Parts: sequence; C-alpha cells; structure tokens
Amino acid sequence: MKELLHFKLSLFKSRNVKQKKHRNRSVNQRIFRIMKLTTLLLLISGMHLSANSLAQKVTLKVRNSSLKEVFKELNKQTGYYFIYNEDVLKSAKPVTVALSNVSLDKALMSIFHTQPLRYAIDKNTLIITKDDNRADAQQEEVVISGRIYDTNEPPNTLSGVSVAVKGTTIGTKTDQDGNFSITVPKGTTLLFSITGFLPLERTFRRDQRNISLSLEAEISALEEVVVVGMTEMQKKHMASAVSSLNMESNVAGKPITSLGQALQGGVTGIQVNQGSGTPGGDAVTIRIRGITTLNNSNPLVLVDGLPMDMNNIDPVTIESVTVLKDAAAASIYGARAANGVILVTTKRGVPGKMNVAYDGYYAVATPTVMPRTVDAPRYMQMFNEAEQNSGNAGPFTQEVIDKTRSGEDPLNYPNTNWMDLMIRQYSPLTSNSLSVTGGNDLARFAITGNYMNQQGMLPKSGYKRLNFRANTSISFGKKFDVKLDLLAIRRNVFNQPRAYRLIEDIYRVPPNILPRYPDRSGYAFYGQYADIVNPIAWTEQGGKHESEQAQSSLNLQPRWEVLPNLNLRGQISFRLNSDAEQTTKPNFVHYDYNTFAILREWAFERSAKMGRTAYYFVSASADYTWRKGNHYLFGMAGYTQEENNSGNWNIYSLMSGFGKVNYSYQDKYLFEGTARTDGSSRFGPNNKFGFFPSVAVGWNLHNESFMRHIKAINNLKLRLSYGRLGNENIAAYLYQSLINTSNGLETSHGNPDITWETVDMLNAGVDLGLFKQNKIELTFDYYDKLTKDIILSPTLPLAGGFERATPINAGRVRNRGIEFSVNYNERFSRDFRLSFRPGITYNKNTIERLVNGPYVEESATRIHQEGYSIGSVYGYQTAGLLQERDFDEMGNALIPITTGQKPGDIRYLDLSGNGIIDDADQGQIGNPTPEINYFGNVTLNYKNFDLDFLVQGTGKSDATLLGMFALPLDQSFDGGVPTTFYDGRYWTPERTDARFPRLNTNPTVNKLSSDFWFQNGAYLRVKYIQLGYNVKKSTLRKIGVSGVRVYLNAQNPFTFTSVELTDPESRGNQRTYSITKLYSIGARVNF
Repeated sequence: MKELLHFKLSLFKSRNVKQKKHRNRSVNQRIFRIMKLTTLLLLISGMHLSANSLAQKVTLKVRNSSLKEVFKELNKQTGYYFIYNEDVLKSAKPVTVALSNVSLDKALMSIFHTQPLRYAIDKNTLIITKDDNRADAQQEEVVISGRIYDTNEPPNTLSGVSVAVKGTTIGTKTDQDGNFSITVPKGTTLLFSITGFLPLERTFRRDQRNISLSLEAEISALEEVVVVGMTEMQKKHMASAVSSLNMESNVAGKPITSLGQALQGGVTGIQVNQGSGTPGGDAVTIRIRGITTLNNSNPLVLVDGLPMDMNNIDPVTIESVTVLKDAAAASIYGARAANGVILVTTKRGVPGKMNVAYDGYYAVATPTVMPRTVDAPRYMQMFNEAEQNSGNAGPFTQEVIDKTRSGEDPLNYPNTNWMDLMIRQYSPLTSNSLSVTGGNDLARFAITGNYMNQQGMLPKSGYKRLNFRANTSISFGKKFDVKLDLLAIRRNVFNQPRAYRLIEDIYRVPPNILPRYPDRSGYAFYGQYADIVNPIAWTEQGGKHESEQAQSSLNLQPRWEVLPNLNLRGQISFRLNSDAEQTTKPNFVHYDYNTFAILREWAFERSAKMGRTAYYFVSASADYTWRKGNHYLFGMAGYTQEENNSGNWNIYSLMSGFGKVNYSYQDKYLFEGTARTDGSSRFGPNNKFGFFPSVAVGWNLHNESFMRHIKAINNLKLRLSYGRLGNENIAAYLYQSLINTSNGLETSHGNPDITWETVDMLNAGVDLGLFKQNKIELTFDYYDKLTKDIILSPTLPLAGGFERATPINAGRVRNRGIEFSVNYNERFSRDFRLSFRPGITYNKNTIERLVNGPYVEESATRIHQEGYSIGSVYGYQTAGLLQERDFDEMGNALIPITTGQKPGDIRYLDLSGNGIIDDADQGQIGNPTPEINYFGNVTLNYKNFDLDFLVQGTGKSDATLLGMFALPLDQSFDGGVPTTFYDGRYWTPERTDARFPRLNTNPTVNKLSSDFWFQNGAYLRVKYIQLGYNVKKSTLRKIGVSGVRVYLNAQNPFTFTSVELTDPESRGNQRTYSITKLYSIGARVNF
C-alpha cells in the first residue's frame, strides 16, 4: 500500500540549514505557482471526482479524532492522497462520525460538514484549503449534553438513541443510561431518533448541558395503550368494548366550552343531547347504550380516578377520554357502572425542555333558532279573529290598527319588537389558557390556568369560569414515585331573578305595549300588560341574581414497585365544593304614566343561601404483570372506600373490593375476568352488599397461521363478553320510614327490602383492520342490556294504610342495539392527508315489566308502559282538523268530538269506539327518543393547512310542539304572540289544509296531548367546520417561538331538519334558551 503523502509546505526548506536564502525563496515560489495552477485547473474542471471513484465504500468510526488521523485511515481504505498546509489544519475541529459502508462522497460530506475547510479533487488527490466563509460562520461552537427519556410515567431512559446533525451522519448515540454529549456549531439542528419512537428535532444556539428530552413512542393501532378501569392496557390484549375519543379531532384546538359537547359525534353507543345554550348551563345529557332505568341514567364520570362533573374541566388539560361500554369493561366499578363509565385523564409533565403554551380564542354566539313574532298591527288583527272564534268581540278597532301601522304616534300606538330590544344577537365569549410543562427524571409538572368569560344573549346574563390545575409527579428512585395533583375551580353565573321567564315574556307581552315611557319628574314609567312582566322593566328594575360554585381537590397517588413487575398503588383524595348564591332586588312601584295611579309594586328582596359538599376517597391495590414466551398475564386486586357528606350532614358511603385478570396466549387468545363487591349505606341491613362479576374472551384471528397469507387483513379480532353491573345512584335511605317529630306521623314509607338495580349485559364485537398500518378500521358491536329490579313507586291501596308512594324493586327494561364505526386514513403524498371517521348506533329501548303499570306522569303527556320505550308520549291519535263537512247545518257533529269543538279544531280519533272522545281513547302515541344516532368526521391536511368538519344527527323521533309556539293568544293560560311562521298557516274556512288549528283565545279543546303536534325530530347538523394553519417554524425561530397554530371555527353553522320553531336537539318551548351557533378565531402558541 502506498505511503500517505503529505505536502507540508512550510517545511519545504532544504535539510541543509546553510543553503542560501534566495534558493529557499525560489523553491517556495515554484511550489506556490504549482499550487495556484493546480487549484485553477481543479476549479475549471469542476472540482469533482468521477462517479466511479466517489462510489468507493468506506467504513469509519472515530470519536474526537484529528483530521490527520482521519486522512490516514481514508488513505488506507481508498488510496487517496491529501495535500494540506499545517497552518490550515490548526483551525480544524475534532471529528466524530460513525459511518458503515458508505460512499466516499458521503463520508467526505460528513467529515467536512462542520469544518472551516474545503477540498478539491484531482484524480486520486485531495487538496485541503481554508474556507473563509464557513470559518467565519461556524467559528462559534456549542456543547450540548443531557439525557433522553420516553414519555411513560415514571419515565425510562433510552439507550442507543441517535443524536445526529440533521441531514448528515455526524453525531453520537446515548449510552446505557440515556446520556449523550456532542459539540456542534452554533445554530445546528440535531435530530434525535431511534426505532420505535417518533424523531425529535431541536435547534441549539447556546451551550445547554444536562438537558432532558422525551421521545414519544411510535405506536401502531394494535400496540396502542388505552386507559381502562383502574389501569392501562394494550388494545391487542383487550376483549371488552372500549372506545376512545379522538382528541385531535374532537378536543384539541377546538373552542369547546364543555367536554360533554365534544362527546357528541365522537364515539358510537353514546347519545349526547344539549338541552340549552344557557351560559354555564348547557344542560347536556349523556346516555351510554340507552336509558336503563326510570331513575338516574347518567353515566359514571371519573377524572383521574375521581367522580366529578367533566364539564367543569378546562379542555386544554385533557389527555384522553375513554368510554367503557360493556359489562366486562365497566364491572371493575360495580355498583356505579350500570349506565356506563367515562374515564378522563388529564395531562402530565414529561422530561424535557420546559414548554410554555398559550391557548385562546374569541367567539361570538348567536341563537340557532329564535322565531320572530308578528308586528303590532298583525297581532291586533289576529287577536280580534281569535276573540271572535271564542264568541267575543274583537277589542281593536280598525282605526287603532291603522294608526299603529302608520307609526304616527308611537307613544300611544306603539309597535314594539321585543326580540330586537331584549336579545343580544351576537354574544361574545373569550377563553384564555396558559400552561407550563416540563421536568426531568426526578420531577415532572404540568400547570395550567384557564379563564373563560361568556356573555348571554339576555341582558345582565353571563358566565365566568376560572380553572387552575397543577399535576406533579415525583420519582424517589426507580422503584417509588408519587403523583400529587391540585385542582381549583370557580364558576360564577350572572342573571336576573326568574331569568328563565324572561325569554318567555318576550313571546308573552304583545307588541302594542310600549317598553318604556319618557321619564317624568325623574321617575321611570313602563308599559303594562295584565300581570305579565314588562321585559325592559324587569331588566332595569328587577335586580340581579348571582351564584358561585367553588371546588378544590387534592389527589395523591403513590406507587411502589416492590418486585419486578409487582406494583403496590394507593390513592388518597379529598374534594370540597362550596356553593353560594344571592338575589338582590330593590323595591319598585309602577305608576300609570298619565294619572300617576299605582298599578303594581315589586317588593324589596334580599336573599342568600349556601351549601357545601365534601368527598373522600381512599384506595389500595396491587398489580402484577407476567410475560414468558407466548404467555401474558396481568392481575390486580384492591380495596376502595369513599364517602360523600353534603348539606346538613347528609352522609352516604361506599366500600368496595375488586379483582381483575387479563390473560393472552400467543397474542391470539384473550381472556378477561373481573369481580367487584360493593357495600352501600343507601340500602338496608340485609341488602347492603352486591356482587358484580364479568367475563370476556377474544380471538385475534389475524395472528393465526391460516390468516397470514391474507395481506389485506392487518387486524381481525372477535370479542364476546357477559357481566353484571349495579346502580346504587338512588335517593338515600329509601329503606327507612321517616316520622314527623312534631306529630308522630310518617312522612315517607320506607322499604327495608329495597335493593340494587342490576344490569346484565351481553356484548359481541368484531374489530377489523385492513391494509398497512390499518388504513381502514371497522368496529362492530351488538349488545343486549337488561336492567332488572328497577326501583318504582307505584300507587298502593289506601286500605293498607299507604297514603304515600313506597319504593319497590318492580321494573325491568331492555336495551338492544348495534354500533358500527369506520376509521379511514390515507396519505396521498407527503403534503396531503385525509381522515374519515363515520359511526352509527341503533338502540331499541323497551319496558318489559312494570308492576301496577302503566304509569302516566303528572303532566299527562308522558307514559311508562310495558312494550314501549321509557318516557313515551301519551295522548290522543288524530286525523288532521275538523272540517265544516263534519257538522250538519245545525252545527251538530257527524263524528265523535269532544265538547265545544268546531270546524278548524283538532280531530281526535275514537279508538275505544264508544262514540265519544274521552280518556279511553288515550294511550301511547309516540317515542321522543331517536333510535338512530350517527356522525361523520372528515379531516384534510395539506402542507401547513388543515380543514376539519363534523356532521352529527339522529333518526326519526317524535318532537312535540308545545306552549305558545303551538297555541298563541291563549288567554286561558299565558297568552302568547303568534310567530311569523304561524301567521298564514292556521285554519280558516278558506284555508282548510292548514298546519295549525283555528285561532282561539280559549283553545281548551286543542290543548289535549295528541300526535297532531308531532314533528319529525330527525336532523343532520354540521357540528363544526374548522380551518387551521400552522405557521412555519423557520419563521418563528427568529422571535423565540417554537410553534403557532391559528384557526377559524364555526360551531352549529348549519342544521337540516323538518322541525319548525324550535331547535331539533334542545326542542322545548317559548322559554327554552336556544342552542347557539358559535363563530370563533383562536390560536395556540408554544414558546
């Protein structure tokens, strides 16, 4: 092998020191001329090697070696010579590379990437010279050192992580403890990567030593870890029905005010209904797999293991939401899981750079539905017509109507638009969150504060919420760690006394009433209408009502790994709720504007009340994980105790023991077994304890040898489960009779044999994943859910001394249904991705047993009856409206009618055949609960832009039109101004195919509950449309910001339905606070 040739130009003097200086000078000049000529020729020839020579492969692994040593090694492997000046190499940096069988060209790029040098090539010779531009730019170096972890809690160090200069092979790797150290030029971007984890890029502009970084695991759908009952588990080991909310689509970066809204259209098997748009009280109801009882059907919601109202949580702090739908998944919670379980996990800190993030948005809300009313002239005409139909003379003369229409005297002939005066069409809403996260292997933290301020559409109404959450994790060595979480919430609701009536008054007070007269003698005068409140007068003189709900909690969770894979866990939690409200209203006297006579007086009011609730929770458990060969086993057992103390020492408690086993063989055959025993103070001595077991089996068919040749199937799992759940969420002490201490009489009849409502559930499901990385995922579930021993309060015979209802276990309800969802993900190119997630749920609810049924509710509009769904509509069947042909010339009816009916009234059907319309003709006539719920979410990503929208809807149901929207001008009740939709659609002799009955100020015969007022409650709603943009990081680095995302969002912008006058979701009547459309602009900034 040829010897490496170094031309050391500074040593080209003769070895004879006595040679003449002019000879030395001559030699140096000749060499200098040779170098210049050589360099010129190389530049002309393009300063590049031939393709064949550059293709030579080299292997080079050095750490902090000099360039001379590197040149020697490359000469040995390639035969290339290197020409350089000693002075040039003085500025060279140590070389650290790890190259294996790479081309010489790539090796040279890696070596010279950070050097202030350049090279030129002629045949098999490289000439090294100084690169002045690079020397100036890269003369400053920074030292980066630290440790790399995963994102588990507690975190584990990662060894073998590649730490490389982006775009090169220059770098190093972490040692067995996850440590690394590297010297790079200032401004270098380092890429941290290792198989099984997502790569991380960071740019460094200064020395940073002892930094902590975390890499997120790159998890396939099968390896995904899901939060389940009291633990976490990989999906491939689960045989129960569990669904996770897609946080990216439904929560992250969305301007949602409550988490309940995010569940709508996010998970199959859940029916979410928003009953109101009231600030701070959207009246969201959640049902998981149907209504299971005539009592409380709300699911159990646990936030970090504690029951609480999830709508009080700042959505920014939420890490995951999991829904436990079948008995196998939920039975670990036993007596509280009959209606399903929702698990919410909040974010925790991970090792790494401290991250400061701001989330905020500004929005305006406007009602989805707010029917307009007719103006004053039209109101007077319709009122006259209604009075005439009632047999009375119309009170408004044509002269009064004409003067009102002309507007010539608005003081005496007003034409008031109450809606424009009272309703704020665009109500502002702001939300601002600031979070700080970070930590290391010893301690991690996630601290978030949020302030939300929402104004209502009514005057003096609004809602403010302040949230503070601090989640901390501390590791005392590798075996012991503690989580300590602090939560503080304050909610303030502002409105006026009887605010629920203020919207109704807008539809009650006629438009020919003046809102307010001009002030006289410094006193305010308001228009009057019977005993109904003038909305403007109430706004200005009706006082105010304020409420404040404060909540604070501490949650301590220690964990000790006693032996490898054997953990002891504990949880000690305390929560305190303190509620207060006050009403202040001044005394105000209403005077007649012209005579100063006293018309009415609003009394002075000062009232306040307070309440508090304390909740305690203690648990201890042990879990063990065993893996050997093809076997996987997980087991856990534990004990919990909780107590709730509210009001005047109203205490109830629950004491429980539980156990769970999961087994998998070859990741093919799955088994889950769970058992829980609960003891509740709400039941009598003989029935305090209940036992709630479940079992589930699963089969991962895709792991079978006979399936492996089917490349299209990436995942195929069959699931089957059966188990029992309980419902102890009933009123306390129903087993006891209460006695009035003053007279000794019983005030309630207790039943000492009252016991648990139980739910037995069968579930069968299929999970199918198609193509690489489960491009298409399909999930199907069938369930049969039977609730037994439902607590009822039937009417008992007076002969037995039962003057009041006595609770008994006497009902049975069944819910059967199917759920189907699809998850489709496609990457068309590096810049364009599509995601589509539709889902549909069908649920059939049936009462199978009801002792002494049916039960008709007090309102006489709802019935619980065997063979029908809970809360069915009760009333008469109808056949349109009565026509003149249904009466003879004398006005006598030719068909069965009820007393007082005339043409234009509702035609009720005589189902009993007795010739009259009476109670015998009433029965179950409709179902207000839809049996079908569906949704579809679409996400498009193109470069830095993303477009996201969600549609959600329900199938057919019976939505009943109620109140003043159905029968305005009813002077036998609360009156009511007709809507513009009503006008032109009521019956007259010339308009016999009308939608509404004839006008009548005493419409008693048309107020009976009937299917005449049904509308098809099916709807399709665009829940939101969002356009987002992620600002390029290169643009942000100059201002010290690591990421910015901005978005525009529209919630509930479009609804497609046949329902008129009310929102198809909230329904209701004239006093219902409408659901709102929300238009917002927001941003997330990471520092």
